[in-house]
Amino acid sequence: MKDGASPRILLVGAGRFGREHLGEWQRLRKSGDVELAGVVVASERTQRALQQTLDVPVHRELDDRTLAGVDAVDIVTPVATHAALVRRCLPHAHVFVEKPLATSVDEARELGQLARRHDRVLMVGHLFRFHPLVRELKRMLAAIPELPRQVLGTMINPARDAEGRDGAHFEFLHLFDVIDFLFASEPEVVIGRRKGPLTQVSLRYPGPINALLRLGFRGEDRVRTLQFAYSDRQIAMDLVDNSLVVSTRNNQLEKSFFPAPPEALLGELRTFVAAVRDAKTPHPDASLAERIVRVAVAAAPVVATSRPRVAVIGGGIFGATCAIELARIADVALFERHADLLTEVSFNNQWRHHSGFHYPRSYDTIQEIKAARTDFETEYERAIVRRRSAYFCTSATGIEIPAERYLAACRSNELAFTVEHPPEGVVDPARISLSLKTDEAVYDVLALRALVGERLAAHPAIGLHLRSKVVSGVITADGRKRLTVSGPDGTREESFDYLVNATYANRNMMCHWFGFPQERLRFDLYELLRLRLPIPQLCVTVLDGPFTSLVGIGDGEFLLSHIHDSVSRSLIPEDGMPPQWGEFATNRANMLRHSSRYFPILAQASDVDSRWATRTVNAFARDFDARPTVITNHGFGCWSLLGGKIITCVTNAREIAGEILAER
Repeated sequence: MKDGASPRILLVGAGRFGREHLGEWQRLRKSGDVELAGVVVASERTQRALQQTLDVPVHRELDDRTLAGVDAVDIVTPVATHAALVRRCLPHAHVFVEKPLATSVDEARELGQLARRHDRVLMVGHLFRFHPLVRELKRMLAAIPELPRQVLGTMINPARDAEGRDGAHFEFLHLFDVIDFLFASEPEVVIGRRKGPLTQVSLRYPGPINALLRLGFRGEDRVRTLQFAYSDRQIAMDLVDNSLVVSTRNNQLEKSFFPAPPEALLGELRTFVAAVRDAKTPHPDASLAERIVRVAVAAAPVVATSRPRVAVIGGGIFGATCAIELARIADVALFERHADLLTEVSFNNQWRHHSGFHYPRSYDTIQEIKAARTDFETEYERAIVRRRSAYFCTSATGIEIPAERYLAACRSNELAFTVEHPPEGVVDPARISLSLKTDEAVYDVLALRALVGERLAAHPAIGLHLRSKVVSGVITADGRKRLTVSGPDGTREESFDYLVNATYANRNMMCHWFGFPQERLRFDLYELLRLRLPIPQLCVTVLDGPFTSLVGIGDGEFLLSHIHDSVSRSLIPEDGMPPQWGEFATNRANMLRHSSRYFPILAQASDVDSRWATRTVNAFARDFDARPTVITNHGFGCWSLLGGKIITCVTNAREIAGEILAER
């Protein structure tokens, strides 16, 4: 190319995206930035159609004669043809090629070497580096003094587009490139797993930054999103809506919108022209393209052929049930730091087998209970006691849950009840406005513990490790989880393909080990009173009274709780880990006194003592009445469970087992 002359561009490929390139080259030609030397197409039909509209040659062959006198070639063809075409063109001209440069790392490296040998510019079309939204995001993130704790990304095309496409890890490597552009960093660990029609890719970058990306073809809509979680904010980018949303912990929102459609392609091609004129112009070169290909190759879904090994930490009802369900498809090690199962919150709770009456202001929680009920009863019916009458009452002075509203909630959710009062002397009838006799039952937790123990012992694929505390863990380069376990026989290390943290209060423990984002948690030191009463076994709850509950647990014993007086302390620690409570005093007298306003029978209570538990909930939940069970998929084959109600444990365990099975 002569000094000052406009470079002559040959376009190779005139499919859907190739025609977009053609349109931009026409704009650059009109402005005098380039000359269009011609177009190369694959079919005679396309050639005839273009010849009717273009005033430049349209070729069917890419040979030496076609390349003669050309300064640069723009290759917009199917992925499988990229490497061969780049190799063909580099001896003659500078090359722009759509992503990816090649489908193997060796081939990408070879093409970079070829470009250097011929002193050619080899630029790869990583389009989103030129998107104004991505550039604004880079500016925004650069101003934040910390790295994000997690990146969540989704790039999905409609299912109808899947036919004939390359693997999602190549088709949608844009997200790998955007993260590379934002943080100038290559991942240390890359794990690709098949999730039905999608590919889920877990990546660990230095920092660490953990990224979890979903790529593929599903549904009817295009999805292009990236979310960044920081300690004090979240930033969400949507490349379909062309929007940026910043949300802070105190629920403040800031939204920015960008013009659509952005002229990213024009900016990209202008950069290529500038690089052709001066090779020192910054551009996505072959070394960058090789790096992205390296990530994409590593992200190819691995189809495991052997039976996986899963670690479950926590021998409460959630962890034990996970072990039982997962043993159908994996070899499982269940680690419990105590000498027995179901010793913490699984034991120190109200033993209530929910039907939904407990949550009149959270219809989502009621529906979750109803959906999970059959699964639980199929597995643990032997541990459910149904012979005790259970009553739910509304307070005569209550404001938030009056009788009419409560009755409407129960009816609209199709709960089973009759309008009926508890036995005389248990409840003060003057203090309640409505009483429903319900179908709720209770657990016999000792029977539940025995049943779970039998199931675990009977399954040859489960190793139960009591008095064994998992003290640390690392993710190795191949994606396995190496755990350090302290047990009766000393300290040892074991490696696993998958890991489930079902420790409840220690939900953030795994986050500390692996650098996952922590959940902001509130820990309540919770007191239950165990006492004896001279009445038949029954259960009575008064809502909005404030909320107080009396639950029969067998042998003349009852558990008493009070919504305010049962909570001795509440903390939201910065490290997300359960606090050491130290010394604390019982609130037994106030619990009895305040609950006696509704339950006069408490005047006859004897053998009163306290049970203590640490209750764990989301620190900033907007729905204070909801108690959902939260399953967090951290990527890398790791899950955390924060159990809200025992009744969901089987459904939750099957959900995790289903996710693992989908990868096999």
